[in-house]
Amino acid sequence: MATVFVAHVKLSWGQEADYLIANDVEPGLASRRDRGDKDWNAVMLNALINVPVAPYIKDNRVTPPIATGLVTSLTAVEAGPATAKLLRTRSQFIMAEMWQKQDVSVDATFLHHDHPQLSQYQIRADVDYWLNHRRHPLITLITKWRIRLQLARVKKEK
Repeated sequence: MATVFVAHVKLSWGQEADYLIANDVEPGLASRRDRGDKDWNAVMLNALINVPVAPYIKDNRVTPPIATGLVTSLTAVEAGPATAKLLRTRSQFIMAEMWQKQDVSVDATFLHHDHPQLSQYQIRADVDYWLNHRRHPLITLITKWRIRLQLARVKKEK
C-alpha cells in the first residue's frame, strides 16, 4: 500500500479534522521523509492551509466552502479504508515561519487564490484570527450555513 500524509487541522471556530495532504504537495514531503530527514514534517507544522469544510459533490458543480486552518500535526500512514474517507487539503499553504511575519493582506492574498468570493471572505477572516486572534462571527456563521447547504446537496445526490 502507498503512504499518504494526514494533517490534523484546527479551524478558527474550534473545529478540528484530519485531511489528506494535497496530491501535488505529497511528493515534497515524501522526498524529505525518504531521505531520512527526522524533521520531514516541520515544513507543515503550524502552517496555515486551505481546506474544504464540506465534501465535494461528484460532478463538481458546486465547490464546497473553503477555510484556512492551522496544521497541528502531520503523520505518514498507509493508505486504507480510513484514509479513503478523508477530504484532501488544497495546495495553498504558508509555512509558520512565513505567515507569522507577514500581515493579513499578504497572507490572505496568497491563500484566497481563485476560490469563490464567500470562501475568500472566510480565508481572510481565518488569517486575521490566526495572526491577530480576532473572530469574525458573521463570516463564520455564513460559512457554517454554506456547509449545511453543501451537506444537503451531497445527501440529495446519494
